[in-house]
Parts: sequence; structure tokens; C-alpha cells
Amino acid sequence: MKDKLKKLLSQRSMRSITTLFSGSLIAQLIVVGSSPILSRIYTDEQMGVYTLMVTVVTLFGSVACLKYEPAIVVADSDDEAYNLLGLCFFLCLGVTAVTGVGYGFYLHQKPEIIAGAGLVPALLTIVILFLTGMNDALFAFNTRFRNYDLISKAYVTSSALKYSMQIGLGLLGLGAGGLNIANSTGTALGTYFHTRYLWYRRDQMKLITREKMMAAARKHRRQPLFTAPAFFVSTAYFQLLNFFIEMLYGMGTFGLYSLSYRMLNVPLTLIGNNVARVLFFQNATDEYNRTGGYRRALLISTGVLAAIAIPMVALLCWLSPWLFSLFFGAAWRTSGVYAIYLAPLYGIRLVVQSLTQALVIVKKQSVELVVQCAFLLCSVASFFYCRATGAGMETFLTLISVSYSFFYLVLYGVIFWFSRPGRTVKAE
Repeated sequence: MKDKLKKLLSQRSMRSITTLFSGSLIAQLIVVGSSPILSRIYTDEQMGVYTLMVTVVTLFGSVACLKYEPAIVVADSDDEAYNLLGLCFFLCLGVTAVTGVGYGFYLHQKPEIIAGAGLVPALLTIVILFLTGMNDALFAFNTRFRNYDLISKAYVTSSALKYSMQIGLGLLGLGAGGLNIANSTGTALGTYFHTRYLWYRRDQMKLITREKMMAAARKHRRQPLFTAPAFFVSTAYFQLLNFFIEMLYGMGTFGLYSLSYRMLNVPLTLIGNNVARVLFFQNATDEYNRTGGYRRALLISTGVLAAIAIPMVALLCWLSPWLFSLFFGAAWRTSGVYAIYLAPLYGIRLVVQSLTQALVIVKKQSVELVVQCAFLLCSVASFFYCRATGAGMETFLTLISVSYSFFYLVLYGVIFWFSRPGRTVKAE
């Protein structure tokens, strides 16, 4: 087993993991380190207003390129990769424009956002959405050319500028508007670092043509047909909780929940989005090409992720109210209570969501979409149940945690089913 593990964890993979992990670790340490200061500068209502604006970015920015960006990594040639990047740019412009119209209507219906943040800072959300979509595409571009140092610099510098500005603008009393101004500035700096290698290879951009972009779009049409809807739904069933909680329990309670949500997402961002992407996806792809399955890579990655998730859940269930009171102030103790209800779900999510790229390998994205829709139905059903019965926040979080955990386990079962070596993959 040791020899197999050594073979699986090649030097190149480990260097990639180390580079990405170190950059992401520093970025997340900045998040965690600044949070106790931010929680003492901003009120729960201000945090709630800001989180609603961020939710729009997270919900639509994740599919702004219609998920063509993963195809950049696996493109058959560099020329195809550049044309996919050009395609992502125009798609991102289109999605941002359409979302901007809907966001304007949403601001009209929620005047408290403009009242709490200001018109211009609220509208910066649209700029952040476009930059977020392009950062995803540029991340894939730099991943293809193994520019992990640029990715790490983008993580660190973006986070450092964003959170230092949020602290400074908060001390000046700019409230939720200051939070969003700092977010846009930090995101723009991250974009700058992501484009540095592209600027070095700018001559290649002249070879991008409309015909080549359309050819690449047709070749990878499964991405917008299956991957994008599945990813949007997977994002929506968590992001919609933000809107549901605000509608059910008000901006103050939502602000308290938003801190729990951000802190619980730190391990997912640090580990799931970086280590698993390199450790699992690359090695699972290689194993699948050799054997027709990816079970060895799946079991090793599951073991690594579970070894992280189990102690994390135990610690949060035992100490989170005390930890939140200690680090963020006594006013945020309730956020720690909410974390107890959500910790088991986030532990399971850390393991399973990091492995869902396996369904891309076996071209079963449509199966993932079906399972993801079940999550969405659970969130909507929980919302209407609590609205009809007047159930409290703890009941809502319990319903979400139990139902989501169940379907994450179902999703893992699907991933495991397709991992068997030699399994025949039929075109969908």
C-alpha cells in the first residue's frame, strides 16, 4: 500500500498541492484572523446586508462562463485553450449583463440593501460578479500551464487587500458599503495576478477567432448542458438559504448565521477546492485512463478528507459557542450555536463535494444534476414548512442539516458506484 500511495502522490502532484495549499492557507488565515476584528466593527445587520450582496456574486458568478472553464485545463491543444478562454470572456459579459438586470429589480424590491450600503457600493456587486467569473476562467488557464505560484499570489494578495480595507473602511464608519468596496478592490487585484502570464503570452490572443470559439463551444457542449446546471443547483441550494433565512427571521438573525456560514466554509475552501482538485482529480483521471475506474484514488482521497472532517466536526459540536464568543465577541455566541447544527453537514460536505469531479471523468454530469435538484427541493420544502408553522431558526437548520447530509451520502454512493475498474461508460 505504501508503494501504491507513493506512486499516486507523485512529486509533481505534491509540489502542486504544496504551492496551492500554502497560498490558500495564508489567504484563509487572513480571513480567520480578520474576522474577530470585523465582528467587533460591524453589526449583524451590516454583515447581513453585505452577505446578501455577496450571495448574488456566489450564485451567478460560479456559472458566469457556463462552466466552460474546466475544459480549458483538458483542451487538446493550447490553441483550443486560448479560444475557450476567449469564449469564457464573452459568455461572462453576457451572463453579467442579464444578471445585472435581475439584480437591479432585486434592489428595487429590497430598499434596505441600498439604505445599508449605498447605491454605488451596491452596484459594485455587478463588477465583482464579472471579475469572479473571469477569475474562474483564468484560474483554469493558469492551472493548465501550472502557474501555481500566480494562483497562490492571487489568493494571498487579494485576501490581504480585501480584509485590510474592510477593517480600515469599517473604522471610518462606512458599514456594509465599505465591505463591498473592499471586496471589489481585492477581487480586482486577484484578477491582475491571474492575468500576468496571459499578458506574457498575449501574442497567442491574436489567434483567437469566432469560428474557433464556436468549434470549441460545440466540442465541449456538455459543460453548459449538464455541468453548468448541476453546479448552479449545487450553489443555489446553499446560497438560497441566505435569502430564506433573511425572509423568515430577519436581517439580524441572518447576520449571525452568515458568520457561521463563512467560518464553516473555510475548511471547504482550503482543502476541498485545492488539495482535492489536485490530489483526487488528476490521479483519478490517470487511473481511469489505465483501468476504466478510479476506486483507488477515491478511497485514498476519502480517507484523507475524512481524517480532516471527523475531528473538525467533533471540535465544533463540542466547543463552537465558546469559540465564537472568544474570538468574535459575546454578541456572536449564537453564531456558534448555529454552527453546532450545521457542523455534521459541513463535515460530510467537505468529503463528498471534493470528490464530485469524478462524475466529470465518467461523463455522468446529468446524474449529479438529478441528485443536486433533491437538495434544492429540500431547501424549498424546509422554507415553506417553517414559514407555515412558525418554526424557529434551530428547526430550520436541523431540517437542512439532516436532509442535505442524507443526499450527500447518496451522492457519494453514486460516485463510488462508478469508480469500479472496468465499468462500461455509455454515452448519455
